[in-house]
Amino acid sequence: MKKTLIFIGSVIILVLAAITFIFIPAMAGNAQPDTLVFGKYGNKKIEYKQGTEFANAVANYTEMYRRQGAELKDSDMYYIYNYAFTSAVQAAAYSEGMKKAGWAPSSQSVARQMYPYFADENGNYSSAIFNSYSEDDKSRLKADITRGLIWSRYSEDLLGSQSKYAGHTLYGLKSSDAEIAFIENMAAEKRSFEMAVYEKSDYPDSAVKAWGEANKDKFVKYNLSVITVKDQSKAKSILNQIKKDEITFEDAVSEYSDKAYSGSNGKLSSNFGYQIKEILKKESDSEVLFNMELNGLSDVIDTNAGWSIFHNDLAKKEPDFSDASLLSAVRSYINDKEAGLIEDYYIGEAKKVIEDASVKGFAAAAKAGKAKFVKVPAFALNYDGVSLLGELPEEITSVSGASSNENFLQTAFSIKEGAYSEPVVAGNSIIVLKAAGIKKDTLKTEEKDALVKGIADYDSSTSQSTLLSSKKVENKVAEVFFNKIMSNK
Repeated sequence: MKKTLIFIGSVIILVLAAITFIFIPAMAGNAQPDTLVFGKYGNKKIEYKQGTEFANAVANYTEMYRRQGAELKDSDMYYIYNYAFTSAVQAAAYSEGMKKAGWAPSSQSVARQMYPYFADENGNYSSAIFNSYSEDDKSRLKADITRGLIWSRYSEDLLGSQSKYAGHTLYGLKSSDAEIAFIENMAAEKRSFEMAVYEKSDYPDSAVKAWGEANKDKFVKYNLSVITVKDQSKAKSILNQIKKDEITFEDAVSEYSDKAYSGSNGKLSSNFGYQIKEILKKESDSEVLFNMELNGLSDVIDTNAGWSIFHNDLAKKEPDFSDASLLSAVRSYINDKEAGLIEDYYIGEAKKVIEDASVKGFAAAAKAGKAKFVKVPAFALNYDGVSLLGELPEEITSVSGASSNENFLQTAFSIKEGAYSEPVVAGNSIIVLKAAGIKKDTLKTEEKDALVKGIADYDSSTSQSTLLSSKKVENKVAEVFFNKIMSNK
């Protein structure tokens, strides 16, 4: 099924035109579910009911899945309902448009479309085949073909058809020669590269440890318990009760605490020094907590979740940076709050690679600098992999953030052949580029035809996305699927 559909952005372009109208004869004994309304187009309901465009599309998409040998899962059915909804909305909009235009297919054109259904293997009309269809099936076939012709007429008038004259499609929106030439020129210049790549995740443990030791106060672990409530006066009342031994700290946790910073036992969950500072409204309060006596009790302290009372349960624990779990915590802190450290470290390493490359060669310099050396085949400048400009090589798409990093792509296509770039940060990677080669292609006839088709697909995509975002469309597919269909399984 997924091979039968082309996806552009989040919009579906149907390769099989007007799939809603592929005729499947009704079969006796097929159970019909209760009518479900999946949304509306204007005043027209998009409902699962025999004979509707939506029901027909669901049946046809389901049949397409099955013909490919797919075992239908719940996720597949969800996609099928979404595809069918899109198809039904288009059918409703197209029908409305043609009705306003005063156009309807002639009886002769409907008859021509019906003829193949009643023809034998030699293409001749067969009364036996005609009579094998029930009157209901023939009536449904005629209605489906009529709606299909309306769909085709509207679609062709808007977007053009497959029929051509003098190299141009008949009807509808055209792709100008200038537009084709412009996009062709964009895709013509291609560059190949060599890259030295550093991944931030490879930041050495030794550097993590060194930074942790230089900032050890952040990773002192405090053994505190905490009570947190929303109201300051309530917190003061609780503190007064604890001091008068009217209630224990533990019972106050159980009875009053919101447990914003603890589990049911009241133990402070995030208890590194830096984590404690993050929950306090005033940084000066951290010194009060860090210097509490054993079994000491704090005053009411203003925290981000309310008003808190802290109890010092045990002596603080100084950090041991030989502990793997602590080292992992330091690494997480650096990744989250000090990412520039890693970038600066690898930018420095990358600059050394550039310096060494003139003596050792790029590949050897990258290896000596413990960078990954990658050869990238030629590709066109293509932000985020636009299909009209050709596919981006896997060597680029596999580097985190590179394909949609404007600075990376601009740098890559600005350096002269044989030259090196300055280190570039792209997502989780730091990269040095060398322009290995530059070439300019001329598209072959079949490639130009593919480009024209690609432009038409984008036109169709835009038309479809515009229609689906219309205020006239009410989409309840997710609501109905999850709340009614799935809940009844």
